[in-house]
Amino acid sequence: TICEILEVFSDATDQLSGVYYPTCHLVVTHLCNVACIFCEHLTSNEPPLIECIISMKTKWEKYFLNIPDIFLCAIVLDPRLKLDGLGELLTLYYDSLDPITDTCPFSSMIISSVRHSLTEIYIEYNEKYGSQVATQTQHTTSSIITSRLTKAQNLIRDRTKRPRGSSSSNLELENYLTTTFDFSTTDDDDTFDILRWWAQKKQVYPILSLMAKEILACPVSTVAVEQAFSMGGNTLDERRSTIRPENLEAQCLLNDWSRAASRTQDQDETNDDEDTEGTSGTTTGGGGTSECD
Repeated sequence: TICEILEVFSDATDQLSGVYYPTCHLVVTHLCNVACIFCEHLTSNEPPLIECIISMKTKWEKYFLNIPDIFLCAIVLDPRLKLDGLGELLTLYYDSLDPITDTCPFSSMIISSVRHSLTEIYIEYNEKYGSQVATQTQHTTSSIITSRLTKAQNLIRDRTKRPRGSSSSNLELENYLTTTFDFSTTDDDDTFDILRWWAQKKQVYPILSLMAKEILACPVSTVAVEQAFSMGGNTLDERRSTIRPENLEAQCLLNDWSRAASRTQDQDETNDDEDTEGTSGTTTGGGGTSECD
């Protein structure tokens, strides 16, 4: 039973620590899995297990009773879920968790807050990139049509394409939230590429696609960041202590790009450093000698 409980945490750790796919929109799903496993075993007939689950749940609520907004916004930017799916996940999460402190927030209030946050973010992106996107779209889609219009028609056309008032500043976001998208039965969590989907919708949602790309790029785990610092520490050791900062940066970048090409960034870099020690040691050694001279 303990292994069954810990398996949920293991699966969440493995998936949320990935580096080759977005992880931000997967958090709430794994939170629901943990809450459901808590709820399931709280009704068992084993007092020691119930005591253990209560202790785990109390610690869990300390960190995840209030879910960070970035994870909630990422769920809305998943076209399979959006606000309705977020509401269902939150209902499942808090109903399963049923916190001991009885301070569970209301799902409707959270959804309203998330919608307001997305609107503010979209308005900011629209102000920053709106004119640039409009110019690119105008040049790519209507250059031929414009040449065939008269001056009067061009004037009317330009006036209709001017930025509208604040009431319609989030029209693209509202259009996305109210549109129903069709997905095949094969578009499950293992095969659905959310970044590719937004790339394909770039012409329909130019501002929202930029916004989704940057929000979904936020990593859940700090593993990749810690690996970057570990890579620098492994390169700058007692045998290569005089390498200049710019050379160290170039060495780490080349190593990271090489690992990215072979898709080994999620593995321990110790073996890679040992394999390339001969070539990199010669290069950095020369640089170190020249610097000492």
